[in-house]
Amino acid sequence: MAIDATRLQQRLKARGFPIGVDGDLGPASYAALLAVVAGARPGAAALTILRRDIGAALARHLPAAAIDRPLRLAHFLAQANVETGGFRTLVESLNYTPEALVSLFNGKSVRIPPADAQRLGRKAGEAALNLARQEEIANLVYGGAFGRRQLGNDQTGDGWRFRGRGIKQTTGRSNYSAFRDVTGLDVIDDPDLLGNPDTGVRAGCVFWDRKNCNAIADRDDVREVTLRVNGGLNGLADRSAALDRARAILL
Repeated sequence: MAIDATRLQQRLKARGFPIGVDGDLGPASYAALLAVVAGARPGAAALTILRRDIGAALARHLPAAAIDRPLRLAHFLAQANVETGGFRTLVESLNYTPEALVSLFNGKSVRIPPADAQRLGRKAGEAALNLARQEEIANLVYGGAFGRRQLGNDQTGDGWRFRGRGIKQTTGRSNYSAFRDVTGLDVIDDPDLLGNPDTGVRAGCVFWDRKNCNAIADRDDVREVTLRVNGGLNGLADRSAALDRARAILL
């Protein structure tokens, strides 16, 4: 079943978003949809510049990845919502507390020693971590044996250089290289390109297609989609909640 653009716009407008109903999903319509998936309060304030920019990019790049059915789009946006903090940023922040660092990054292997987590993590009452400390964290959690094996990070500084960017938080030299190979965009020499909404959304679509996520979304399997996107099950409850919101407006 294809996405019924007119019906979707009518539903979004009925919820209180100031958009037109013309059967054409453009930046404003997609921005409203992103706001719903993020659980934002309906209204003009939810249609932020970044959400509009992401929306314009979605209109351009979703067709190439065949994200053209309601359930596929629901799963794609539910994952993207968690990866981007509710479509509020396209560049990963490593501004974590010591406890969060250990919880997020130490599972089957210890990617950041507890002593380093305590030294580098954000303490109670402390302002956001400066970029130098975030860089050191990234090079620990995305470097070493794990970084080489899982992310292709084989050069000093690759953990920070190829930290998460884009709507799916593309991470690691190997994933940046895969995107470059498909598109010809040299995100190895200029990784910040993936922080641009258009390139960041395109990268997410390329990743989604490369990992065959549509087939899993068609089965409505949020756990398996999360494993493909995240590499683990971090934030599964939040992804499931976002999927429920996406389903309610799209299906």
